[in-house]
Amino acid sequence: MASNIAEPLESDGRLLRERVYEELRHDILTCKLMPGAEIREAELAARFEVSKSPVRDALISLEREGLVITIPRQGYRVAPVSISDMLDMFHLRAALERANIERMIRNASDEQLQSLDQFKSFHQEASPAGFISYNKQFHRHLAELGGNPRMRDQLIDLIDLMERAVQISVSNVDHGKPEALVAEHREIIEAIQSRSVKTAQRLAEQHVLAAGKRVSNAVSRSMIVS
Repeated sequence: MASNIAEPLESDGRLLRERVYEELRHDILTCKLMPGAEIREAELAARFEVSKSPVRDALISLEREGLVITIPRQGYRVAPVSISDMLDMFHLRAALERANIERMIRNASDEQLQSLDQFKSFHQEASPAGFISYNKQFHRHLAELGGNPRMRDQLIDLIDLMERAVQISVSNVDHGKPEALVAEHREIIEAIQSRSVKTAQRLAEQHVLAAGKRVSNAVSRSMIVS
């Protein structure tokens, strides 16, 4: 039976594939699509009002990133969160954060470092996107201030891929209250602004590795596998 969805022109097709990919990726990283959830091409095609082709292209791209897995004769599922893989990412990120902070402190202007003031506090009413978004923007801003494009891209990729673990990590901090993490951010910022390289590096590394421990402690949750 022929599909009643018209095939798009090439330029429109690229835009469709990008839209489907970006929205699916966002749903996976924010746990809107839970780890282990079944993904049906037909349902996604109906949701996005497209043929199965851009959906399949998006799923292939997400599979390359390790966010989707193929189940023979069953289709696709959202990849589970591997605790061992996540802990490897946390350790890699801690090392990159140390290198990035040293470069930032040595090369960024006082004005650039002052731009971190916006992250010294978090107010839910002023941040409709929530703490997860605030936390992500803080760490992305640190990556930007480092001034090394390759290091920035590596860090931002890790930050994005680790977002599912961060969701879990934050929920394990004082029953989801983020004050302790905001205090850690404030300490890191003050060390950076005073250009205390070793102190800032130590605090940033402790901050990242502590998040890794929180994820490890959540291993019993159904969304994580060892």
